[in-house]
Amino acid sequence: MSPHIKNALLNGRLVLLLGAGASKGCKNSLKDDPPLGWDLAKILAEEMGDEFEDGDDLSDVYAAAKRKLGSQVQSIFERHYKHCTPSNEYSELVKYPFFRIYSLNIDDGFEKAAYSINKRKFNVRKRNDNVVDPDQFYQTLDFIKLNGDVNNPSDGYIFSAQEYAKGSTNEPLWYNELARDYHRYTFIFIGTKLKEPLFSHQIEKYKAKTGSTDLKSYILIPSLSKMKKSALEASNIHHIEGTLKDLIDWLKSEFDTPPTGQDIVLNTRPELRLASSGSGGGGISLFSGVTPVSRAALALMESRSHDSEIREFYKGFKPSWFDILDEVPANLKGVKNFFTSVLQKNKPKPLELHVLFGTAGCGKTTALKQLALKLADEGGRNVYFLEEYKDNFKDLIRELDERNKSPYYLVIERIGDVAIQLSEVIKSALSDKAIFISSENPKIWNSRVKEHVEEFLTTSSDISHIAESDADLILEKLKQFGNWTRLAKMSAKNRKIEILKKSKKQLLIGLIEATSGEGYNKIIQKDYKAITCESEKALLLLTGLATTQRVPASESTLTRAMHSLDCNPNVHYVASRMDGIVAYENGKLTTRHRVYIERLFKLYVSQEDILSAIHAYIEAFSVYKFPIVKNISRNESTIYKHLVNARYLKRVLNNNEEKVLSVYKRFEKTFEHEGLFLMQYGLALRSFDKNEDAFEKLRVAFEAFPESPHIEHALAQQRIILACRTHDEVISMAHFSEAESVLNRLHSSNINAFDRYPIITLAEGHVKVMEHLSYISEAKVLAKQYHDQIRRLKNSHTSSRLDQAASSLAKFYIDGRWPEVPNEDSAI
Repeated sequence: MSPHIKNALLNGRLVLLLGAGASKGCKNSLKDDPPLGWDLAKILAEEMGDEFEDGDDLSDVYAAAKRKLGSQVQSIFERHYKHCTPSNEYSELVKYPFFRIYSLNIDDGFEKAAYSINKRKFNVRKRNDNVVDPDQFYQTLDFIKLNGDVNNPSDGYIFSAQEYAKGSTNEPLWYNELARDYHRYTFIFIGTKLKEPLFSHQIEKYKAKTGSTDLKSYILIPSLSKMKKSALEASNIHHIEGTLKDLIDWLKSEFDTPPTGQDIVLNTRPELRLASSGSGGGGISLFSGVTPVSRAALALMESRSHDSEIREFYKGFKPSWFDILDEVPANLKGVKNFFTSVLQKNKPKPLELHVLFGTAGCGKTTALKQLALKLADEGGRNVYFLEEYKDNFKDLIRELDERNKSPYYLVIERIGDVAIQLSEVIKSALSDKAIFISSENPKIWNSRVKEHVEEFLTTSSDISHIAESDADLILEKLKQFGNWTRLAKMSAKNRKIEILKKSKKQLLIGLIEATSGEGYNKIIQKDYKAITCESEKALLLLTGLATTQRVPASESTLTRAMHSLDCNPNVHYVASRMDGIVAYENGKLTTRHRVYIERLFKLYVSQEDILSAIHAYIEAFSVYKFPIVKNISRNESTIYKHLVNARYLKRVLNNNEEKVLSVYKRFEKTFEHEGLFLMQYGLALRSFDKNEDAFEKLRVAFEAFPESPHIEHALAQQRIILACRTHDEVISMAHFSEAESVLNRLHSSNINAFDRYPIITLAEGHVKVMEHLSYISEAKVLAKQYHDQIRRLKNSHTSSRLDQAASSLAKFYIDGRWPEVPNEDSAI
């Protein structure tokens, strides 16, 4: 075989495609091997009572059999392909953690092997099923049956020329995914000569559209003609003489025991090695995005290669753990003081919460990583760093408590991501060992975090600005790891002045301006103009859209988006040519700091290019089952939700009504059953004062996803808006009555929709409806009643929105007028 195949397997990048020859050795209910193409054609001909001739193709015979025998064809298939006993080779094959396995076969031999071994969770996918992203922890195997499944005949079979043609027209989702996978991963084609027109059609169409080149793959079959072998090698498919048995024998010789999914995860993500140990019952997937912090553990992580000695940290990227280990960022006074006064000598106690505040680009992530390593160096307590959204945050705390006999630190990159769950953990004393350290932007803290966790805050510090004494420390690091050319020409005094002058705006921006001698905006403009490759530009924009939401982009989704833009979909290759701009690691892509990307989008990328990137990214999500957010990862759902979010689209597209609504119009049919998309379409229409259309979209959204309190809240609010726009009192009150019952129910259920409380919508809406109908005295009485109700809520003063609503209601009660309070959420 080849070391390349072994490496691909261990790195989770090996895909199999099984042809008819792979099922050799399986036994059907007749105790025979499932018939191959020629044998099946002969069987069908005999069933029709026709004489089979050597020149007859299976596709022709099958087409004739369908017409002549009708439903009897399925009975024939069941006799020969259903209830198969798996071959020894299949029983061994399922023990290995392949990325995916595609099959051209319709028999159920492989499934029976998978179910009997029960080594991994196993899913059979049909060609027209929604695409599902592979399990990043390799605990689940997707087996995709491209040409039909004897156990699920509803989608039919692909044998005849007509069915090949139909498949080319309808483009089955999994055939499209196969084409993308073929250009991303190493393939082994087993037991097929690849005479599959639909497969070839998709591969060639994909190559023609994207200009992609073929990766090295292999075809495992006993023999090939010299001409066929040469043709395949032209596509970088290399022939290995042998059968599936030969592959199994080779795998056994290379591995004493088959590697597990966990082995692959730990091989590609060694930072999880310590997290995988312990007595607790939590799976390794629970520790996705969690880094155990110690010098020994961090040294296991693979460092990204650098073409330049200038570290990416000084080009605008977040610090890597290797940057922290190598002390690339300066250890600034504010951070040192916080450590000394608050954390040193393991002063914190369980369930304490310590928060660093700072504006965008001031170095909050750097500070937290530095603090985490300092705490780990002290010893005595384990330290974990969380840099990912966590739906199962409370499960993580339970597992960490189980693994730790003494107090431990959980350093959380952004407290806003887990604020509600964190408050529940502390309030209920779910843990008796966890100590929380985090950071947040003051604006986000005040608008949507403070109300949940302020009462538990132990200490805090603002690190938005650097101290004068920090200048020398920063200069020392810049000389060692950054661009020193410009600063080298200055005197020591002027260097210090330059650093202090530039860095007091924003540390990230200041450092880059000081080293380049140009304004930050000019630097961004030059960087962007220097990108002349359309594929590289597209990848920057797509990855940047994810960066604006502070999450990495997924290779699989970006591959589809790049394909949609007619760009090279080999994301790994394109990223490798963009050192210092886009970084690729374990299937995730990141780019420079969010501040950089937001300025790039605002100042230098055309609205047309941004719109095209948004269209392509949204289309990449269309392959998933609805509701989309429940069928993708948390990071991916964050990106999707913001791509279709009306407020975000209005901001990034400069409030251009035509462009914003074009996004929704383009995908209206595709996402006609996707509640979140329809809700945001309705909110976009509302924001442009198209309220009747908005009501219709929100009504349909609620029909598509009736269990969503967010959609129900938005629909109720839209009813109030309509109530305030009609002068027919009966219609107005009918709308309001419908909304009132919904909002009262949502309020009693403690639903906090879009950081806006149902009680706010009800209170302000009820008063405004009465005011609209000229019942001013009644409206003032209602304002007083709602004011008192809101003030009785526990968090009415910590929530800025509740506080604003109460103040507005008090103002109306006094003089019958609403105060002019800027509030982009209000549409009533």
